[in-house]
Amino acid sequence: MSYHQRLIEEAIHRIEERKRSYGSVLVKSAIMKREEIWANIVTKILALHFSDVHTPGEKIDYGDFAIVEEVVSLDSLIEMIRNFPEKGSTTIAVGDYHIQIAGEYLANGYKYDSGVDYLNVGWFFERYHYRSPSQGYPSEPLVSPTLPLFPDARTAIDMHLGIDLSRYSDHYGVLICLPRYGAKVEEVNIGSKEVKVKIQSKDEKIGNIVGKLYCQRGVETKQAYIEFTHETGNAFIGFQPESFYLALISKVSGEILDTRRFYRGWELPRGIIVDIPEYGISELIRGGETDGVEFKEDIGKPEEFAETVVAFANCRGGVILLGVDDHASVVGLAGRDYEGTITNILRSHCEPPVQYKIDKRQLDEKSIIFLRIEEGKDKPYTVRGKGPYVRANATDRVATRYELDEFYREKQSGYRP
Repeated sequence: MSYHQRLIEEAIHRIEERKRSYGSVLVKSAIMKREEIWANIVTKILALHFSDVHTPGEKIDYGDFAIVEEVVSLDSLIEMIRNFPEKGSTTIAVGDYHIQIAGEYLANGYKYDSGVDYLNVGWFFERYHYRSPSQGYPSEPLVSPTLPLFPDARTAIDMHLGIDLSRYSDHYGVLICLPRYGAKVEEVNIGSKEVKVKIQSKDEKIGNIVGKLYCQRGVETKQAYIEFTHETGNAFIGFQPESFYLALISKVSGEILDTRRFYRGWELPRGIIVDIPEYGISELIRGGETDGVEFKEDIGKPEEFAETVVAFANCRGGVILLGVDDHASVVGLAGRDYEGTITNILRSHCEPPVQYKIDKRQLDEKSIIFLRIEEGKDKPYTVRGKGPYVRANATDRVATRYELDEFYREKQSGYRP
């Protein structure tokens, strides 16, 4: 049996053993017309949980380039995989389009945890890749009176499929994502001596999940066992780890349900929160404002303060340092009740309610507020009377109609598109 055929059987086996968990399958394709034939550029396939309901989005067809999607059955996915030839071509139907796929072989079967942004699946998953030769895509702007405007096809593919072909230049073909919907890590909070873990469960009972944790700081190491009687569990480590490896494991099957890795110095993965000491805040300030960091000398206008909070909630979350001016100078805060004021502003201006944490800190013998806003689970978040905002290039701006469409599709289907 060839490597290609062995991976076909492996992928089908994965689908069969998860049939009780899976419902339908979402297929999204970016395609280009060549000699009156619609040829595949890249197709992303995601097996949805049986509780997820997804209505296919509106197709966007610019004549010679289109992005289309359809929801199909598990049996249709299995048949599609079986029909992938080794060094040949096949045709799949997505909506009204018959798409020709030129392929070389099925590859990978790599595993990714729920914290990675890659392909935006949001759960621990295996990825199988039916590779195609480089297909290219239109480099000129996509312009239509009735369709979204894009500077090129690559940007449209990145927005609708979550695949950046300039970063992943070998991703032509078909990407099949097979999640494990048992349970996943929602958040890991790394304190000075304790690690707290929050999880989300779909198919696995909370009581049947255990966390195994390996922590290290220099030459010091610690193993910990985390029991879950509800959504959160914690482990006393005795120090703040510089790195850790966490695995959620089913007590029943012994299967790994999800994992997380962390190394100090990495960009923080989604859902990893580090209790930052004074020197860490100083480093954050020296780094300047970013997509995830905002300086505010004072609260200012409540509506503008709420805009930044909402923008973080609609994106990847972020931190507001109150008492730091635009020049990254620590100016400190007067003795007013900032915590109460912030709580009242967010309660009266943000809809739906955002998740946040307020910490009072001392820096350079001055008081500041360290306000952490979590990425929201109920997007889009709006400022009452003003609308939804997003974070881009260290500034807040009003969300576009097409960003709103993605938020609503995400909410409807229960996954990150």
